[in-house]
Amino acid sequence: MYRRLLAILALALIGFAGTSFAQFKPTKVIVYPLEAVIDSGTMTHGQFRKRYPGINVTDFGLTDEGWYIRYTHERLVYMYGPSEDLEYTRELKAVLEEIRLTAVLKNPKLSSSKVEIVRFDFSSAISDLPKS
Repeated sequence: MYRRLLAILALALIGFAGTSFAQFKPTKVIVYPLEAVIDSGTMTHGQFRKRYPGINVTDFGLTDEGWYIRYTHERLVYMYGPSEDLEYTRELKAVLEEIRLTAVLKNPKLSSSKVEIVRFDFSSAISDLPKS
């Protein structure tokens, strides 16, 4: 009886530890060139991955200064950029927002995703676009 109780307790602790570890999984950050925004709405997933493998910067961060379009969903972040042209970045953000809306209509789980413009520079790291 005592062994059975210890076994149940051990299994419960292992289960708790597993779910706790999953909660601390780091966010994955992938960088794509800005022009990939347009292709993301016209290509299949496989075509897109073949043309734009992306750069995983999860462990070391961004290395190029400029404006980025940031798409976030749960523990995934796509950064499109950099660009020095804020107006062009805004135009592409509108394109990505339309693509996101189409995806949300097909898969409501994506409704918690966000599309934002952020500025990265070494002096201030990432800052959100000022509200205008």
